This record gives sequence, C-alpha cells and structure tokens, in this order.
Amino acid sequence: MTWEIGEDEVRELLALPTGDRAVNFFQLIADWEEAWGLQDEHGWVVGKETDALPLWPHAAFAATCARGPWEGAVPGAVAIDDLLLDLLPLLADDGLRVAVFPTPDDPGLLLTPSETGERLEHELRIGG
Repeated sequence: MTWEIGEDEVRELLALPTGDRAVNFFQLIADWEEAWGLQDEHGWVVGKETDALPLWPHAAFAATCARGPWEGAVPGAVAIDDLLLDLLPLLADDGLRVAVFPTPDDPGLLLTPSETGERLEHELRIGG
C-alpha cells in the first residue's frame, strides 16, 4: 500500500539532484516494499534514449513523467520481491538498465539491474 503524498512533497523530491533522488528511491521502496513504473498497452515503458526501465517510489512521480513518448502510459506497481526476483533478471537478460527516479527533465540515475539489486538489498539490510 502506497503512502499518501502531497503536491508539495512531490515538487520537493522532484527538485532534488539525481543522486539525492536515488537515495530517496531506495529508502522509500525498501520501506514501502514496492516500486512504480509506467505501463502502456505493450507492457512496461522503456526509455528509447537510455535503454532503461524508469522506476519511481510512488505513482505520483511516475504520473509526472507520463508525457511525450510516454503519453497515455499509466503508473503500475511492482512488489519489491517481484522486482528483485523477476524484473531485474529480465532486464539484465535483455541488456537494459534501470533509470532510478527520473523526472520530466532528468533521465535519473542509470544503473545496471545488478547495481540496482545490490543497492536495494543493501537498503533492505540496513533498514531492517
């Protein structure tokens, strides 16, 4: 279940530098046990320029990026276990990266699926 988030908090987090957003991303998805992507009729959207699956810690952030080539895409949740056990290995097999917490003006922190998994596993260990 996702936490309630206000417009001010969305604006504040989106205004953070890339690295700070990434730190927040890993803390929040470890706490809430889910990440958010964008989905269209073909499945999860992937950035053509980055060859990366964009992920966010809340549907509100994903929704802010549903424009341009992702117009019409809707936020979709992925449970943390599904992310670690299914989605990240699929991305690795396909040679794709993860775009951590992008904004409409910033592609986010680009990590390999294994880097994403390692950072998330680390956050889960220290947060537990």
